Parts: sequence; C-alpha cells; structure tokens
Amino acid sequence: MATVLGIVRPDGAVLAGDRRQTDSNTVTSEVVQRVFDYDFAGCAVVGEVGSIDEFDRRFGSELRTYRTEHGERMSPVRVARTASEIAEETGIDALVAVQDGDGLVSLHEVGSDGRTLETETAALGSGSPVAFGLLDEAETDDNLDATEALVRRTLHAVAERTTDTGTDIDVLRIERTTG
Repeated sequence: MATVLGIVRPDGAVLAGDRRQTDSNTVTSEVVQRVFDYDFAGCAVVGEVGSIDEFDRRFGSELRTYRTEHGERMSPVRVARTASEIAEETGIDALVAVQDGDGLVSLHEVGSDGRTLETETAALGSGSPVAFGLLDEAETDDNLDATEALVRRTLHAVAERTTDTGTDIDVLRIERTTG
C-alpha cells in the first residue's frame, strides 16, 4: 500500500501521495494517481487501484452535481460526509482538504469504515507510522512553500524505509483565499 500525507496551515493545505502500487511485496505499478484536484477541494487516497478510480469518479461527480443543482459549493462538513459515504462503499481511506466560502481550508481524515476526523496533520497507508514520526520531529513553518518541502522530504524518507512507498509523488496545494 502507498502513503499519502496531508497538512493544513493558516494559508492553506498540502496533500501528497506516492504513485507506487504493490501486491505481496511486489511492485506492480509506479503510475497510480492518488492525489486529485476538484477545484475547491482535493483528496489523497489509498486503497486498491479500481477502488481509487471509482472513488475519484463518484466524488468528483457528486461535487459537480451539487454545484450545478444548488449554484454553490458544498460546505466542508458536507464534503467530508460525502467523501466518507463513498469511501465506505469503495473501501478506501482518504485525506480531504476543502476550502469553505470564506476561503479557509480544513483537512479531514476519512476512513473506509465511514469515520471522519478533522485534523491538522495526517498520514495514511503503509508508510504512515514512519511519516508521523518524521513529521512529529520536524521543525515546521506555517507557509505553504515550507509545508510542501516538508511533505516532499517526508515521502522521500518514507520511500527509503519501506518498499510499499515509491519516490514518484504528486502534490496538491489548496491555498487560502480571501472571501
């Protein structure tokens, strides 16, 4: 299983994940997309490849449909709840960053068991114990450039310690805007 990370700061959030897929300690792919951008929201997802694709398709569709039908974006709570319902049905775990109507960004950990938790820092997947250890020890800065650099360093360090995490990573930044 891969590793995904999410960190929220006062000026936005950074989501990242590697592209490696393994099966029984054998690398089966280095091109699996796990980080998705939905305009005002983003996800970093771990799970089986087909389930990730299904989650992305359904979640993106729900966000677009809601905006079309209601003329506005979903609230962060509703985004997290929608992600949770789809995650439970598809068997994936996700980190969801979402911007509210005032431009503030929140981070939600969403589980395949339907749970949601708003958090400031999260890691999911096989490298999450290593990632949390590195993130806990890191000197942090509140700006997104420093946060992105920290996330990249952390995922590369995880890749050095576990074969389930690769060095090819995707990063998504969701920046705070003024309402």
